[in-house]
Amino acid sequence: MKNKVLWKILLVVGIIPFVFPFIHFAYEMLISSSWTLVDWLVLYSFLYWPTYVIGLILISVSIYKLIK
Repeated sequence: MKNKVLWKILLVVGIIPFVFPFIHFAYEMLISSSWTLVDWLVLYSFLYWPTYVIGLILISVSIYKLIK
């Protein structure tokens, strides 16, 4: 039971790198940034691509452990 909760938490942590750019872009638009969504996603993806790799690894491992 405890392990399932841990793997679910790791699944959510793995999803965060894919959701964070959109949330941060919305925040930047409230401050009146001149960036477009595509510009922001390209810049974020270029600078923080390791977060995507870590997120994919966490998602893959946690889904595997939850199914098993």
